[in-house]
Parts: sequence; structure tokens; C-alpha cells
Amino acid sequence: MSFIVMQQIEKSFGAHTVLRDVSLTVDKGEIVSIIGPSGSGKSTFLRCLSRLETIDRGQISVDGEIMAHTDEHGKAVYAPQEKLRRIGLKMGMVFQQFNLFPHLTVLDNLTYAPRIVQRLPEAQARATAEALLEKVGLSDKRDMYPSRLSGGQQQRVAIARALAMNPSIMLFDEPTSALDPELTGEVLRTIRQLADEHMTMMIVTHEMAFAREVSDRVMFMSDGVVVEEGAPEIIFTTPEQERTKAFLQSML
Repeated sequence: MSFIVMQQIEKSFGAHTVLRDVSLTVDKGEIVSIIGPSGSGKSTFLRCLSRLETIDRGQISVDGEIMAHTDEHGKAVYAPQEKLRRIGLKMGMVFQQFNLFPHLTVLDNLTYAPRIVQRLPEAQARATAEALLEKVGLSDKRDMYPSRLSGGQQQRVAIARALAMNPSIMLFDEPTSALDPELTGEVLRTIRQLADEHMTMMIVTHEMAFAREVSDRVMFMSDGVVVEEGAPEIIFTTPEQERTKAFLQSML
């Protein structure tokens, strides 16, 4: 059974349809990159999975548990709050903007949710946080406040903070788009390390070379629909759809 199943997702904002019949399955340990032009619905699709946006219709299940389905009236119905909370804890999300708590140190940013949400003892949360800061190469920044860090360092802290909740899948929404080019590499190295460890990931990205390198599968979206999906070597070298070819040429 696939770990993530999103079937026939529809989403509109007012009269503007953003997602039209978008489906995707992700297996445990699989890495799927979602590419496409701005406004194609990539980020909205990811936000529907993390429940930052609600779907209008379709079905979403995570690890065999149904999060949302379409009722007999054609409207999306969500599971009870307690079930949604349990499912939500399986997902870690990293945004374009780093969204760190500015009034907390790096270490406190990482320990806050495990202590408050998961009710972990402070010593355990701290030990996990310190191990994750070492993993992302920021042990020496543990007592600093986010404003003292570069954008790349802040994003690596944001990744470590998401990992501190021990999620089963990591969702990345254009994690390097707010960074200068020289800082992008350090964030991509951190994500590449997670890929090497077979973390299940969905990555919305405009970094084509990176998507080609780390992904098991690539989905190309345009105008709210899935235009093409397949292995990276096929999507990037011999795409079938003209829209995919045009987009990739524009990215060169």
C-alpha cells in the first residue's frame, strides 16, 4: 500500500480553480519532486496534504488512514480532529520562508514542539535537538537567535526543527526560493543527506538539476493539472508532452 494517496484533488479559490483532478501516490522511502511554472498549483497541492489548505473534493490517505474523502454530495469531508492531529504528526513541513520563532534560540526552536505537542521530557527533546543540529552542521549556533543566522542556516534549522518531531514524511515547499544562490547549496546538501537515508519526501522545487538527481519520480504540473509524470531520466531527457519540453527549455 502506498504511504501517501491523493486522488482526484480539486481546489478552487472563489471562481479560480487551482487544482483540477490531481492525483499522486508516494511509497514509503520514495522521493517525488513536483516541478512546474509559478501558479501551476504545486504549492497548493502540497499544502492540501499538510492541511494548510482544505480540498473541495477528492480523497487523501496517509499510511492507510483516510484524512479526507468526497461524500455523496460531491463535497470533501474530513476525518475527526483527533484523527487529523494524529495523521498530521506524521508529516514535517519546510516552507519557502523559514518561519522560525524569532524570540527563541536555535536549540529552543527545535525543542519547543516536541515538549509542548509530544510532551517529551526536556532532556530527551534537548538530546534529539542537539543530534539534529550536528546532523545539519549547526551545533555551534545552538544558542544563537535566528536573526543572527544566514538564510541558508535558518533554513537548515527549519529542516532540523521539522525532523525533531520524528515525521514519517517530509514536505518541502520551494525550500531554496528565498535564498541567494550561494546559500542554496548548503540547504540542498541537507535534503540530499535525507534522501541518502531514504526519508520519504515530496519536494516542490525550481532546482531542476537537484530534482533530477535526488528524485525517484518527477511530476510536472501546469495550470492546475498534472501534465506528465515519470522517472527523472525520462522527464528531463525525453519528455512526451510539448508543455513539459517548453518548460524545461525555459529553465535552461
